[in-house]
Amino acid sequence: MFTALFRLLLFSLVPKGGLGSVAYCENEEYESGAFGMSSYQTYNAAPFRPLQLNYAIPPAECPSNNDIGGYFFFYPENPITTEPFGMIINPNGTLVGAIPGFLRGIQKYKGKDHISVWVGNGSLLSVGHGSGHNLLLDDTYSIVANFTTVGLGVGADMHENFTLFTFKLEVTPNNTAVMTAYPVRTANLSRFGGPKSGFVYDSVVQEIDIATGYYHLKKLSPHLLNDLSEALFTWEALDHVDPSECYAAIGEAGNGTEEYPWDYFHINSVQKQDDGYLISSRYCHALYLVGLGGKIIWRMGGKNSDFTFSEGANFSWQHHARIHSSSVLSVFNNGASQINQDLPFSQGLLLNYDTRRKHVALVNARSPFNRTVTLSQGSFQILKDGESIVGWGAMPYFSLHDVNGDIKWSAQFAPSENAVASYRVFLHNWVGRPATPPSMQISTTSIPGNVTVYAWWNGATEVTAWELFGSKVLTPQSPMSLGIVGKVDFETTLRYTGEESYVFFQVVALNGNREYLGYSSFNLLSGNSSIAKANNQTVTAPPL
Repeated sequence: MFTALFRLLLFSLVPKGGLGSVAYCENEEYESGAFGMSSYQTYNAAPFRPLQLNYAIPPAECPSNNDIGGYFFFYPENPITTEPFGMIINPNGTLVGAIPGFLRGIQKYKGKDHISVWVGNGSLLSVGHGSGHNLLLDDTYSIVANFTTVGLGVGADMHENFTLFTFKLEVTPNNTAVMTAYPVRTANLSRFGGPKSGFVYDSVVQEIDIATGYYHLKKLSPHLLNDLSEALFTWEALDHVDPSECYAAIGEAGNGTEEYPWDYFHINSVQKQDDGYLISSRYCHALYLVGLGGKIIWRMGGKNSDFTFSEGANFSWQHHARIHSSSVLSVFNNGASQINQDLPFSQGLLLNYDTRRKHVALVNARSPFNRTVTLSQGSFQILKDGESIVGWGAMPYFSLHDVNGDIKWSAQFAPSENAVASYRVFLHNWVGRPATPPSMQISTTSIPGNVTVYAWWNGATEVTAWELFGSKVLTPQSPMSLGIVGKVDFETTLRYTGEESYVFFQVVALNGNREYLGYSSFNLLSGNSSIAKANNQTVTAPPL
């Protein structure tokens, strides 16, 4: 009997896949776990498994969700399906692109939008931080910058890679990057109940010049980068914030040994301002404004707060703090952690702060659709129209809220009771035209005169239709058009049934004006060889 129960439990946890589809709408089976720990989409040929969305609170038009524009950017962390891909998802739940690495969202660099990705060792689900480097991808998904921290002995952490200098841009005007890092330091921890010869994670903010960091990283091995690059600014929490200010005791966030250093501060967001850097410490329950010279200008929250708070404005165990003006800031208020729970459920808070009176007041709050608490992670993005996207971190959903904070819809990418998470979720406009050609695969059941072809183009946002071409063995690069099929999902099925026998097949991506965006190679019907597109096959769509 025990064996049977164990098998039943295991079966309920295993993710279940179904052929690629739009989001579910108020699907009770999804939330109950009937589809497994995390239901995912599959395709006939495309080698990706994006998580299946369910609108627990549906938008006005479900699943199309036409009230919003752009795409959702997030990186689902899942201990069972551990494919290391960030997802770009349509509002209707279908995949746009699967991006290798810890997908962050859109950043501006040299005046243009770029996708930012973190690559490295570590996990927010296990160790809580990492060491690696950051990539910037242009609209062709080519790497244009690759940079990390310098002189710290560890690489950049995934919590933050570069942040705001002004209130609206995501990279500083002089194209510098602001990152977090978690180097290990030795310290006497006896007064905190730890070892005298102890080990502690420092929380570091560092700003570097992107172009300089990229130059060195291209030409030298990463460990030499620390010796030859120069940081523009470095701030280490241990030099400015005593561990007694914080709430994660030794034994609750590491025991202070070399194997498990004490993470007393836990930095999780940084935002550059004209007068310094806004730093969020999760374990100190505080936001710090640090001046350009490194001195703390003020503390908001925590044991030594310079501010008082109106009812509902205080926060704890928080994430993703952002200043939006000289008097308005936002923060994702977890109100809980694996250590302690202060609030019944988490919220995204919009706050008014007065630096003269040193007071913080609540403007409004955003709550999750099922009033659950998020023990880790989370994000709060304010859109141009004043509405906001809240990513609920360790709880696998995100939601849209109006200017008053009221919920408009909420989407899930797994049932509530599971171990699937996403550090942040963002909504961005984006146009991508990959440098790599479209992909295609001929079905193994295809025979001359009855051919099925699957087409996809990972990351392409402009495709509205696919055209199928066929050619003969003596003239493989002189194709004939065999028909056009509208694109509905990430993968499109094209079929040819006719009397002419073609041995090579090709797919071509079209935009809404029926202009050519990209050509696949010609694939042999037998599937064991291919040749490049013809020289006279050129892109007719205007350049991006």
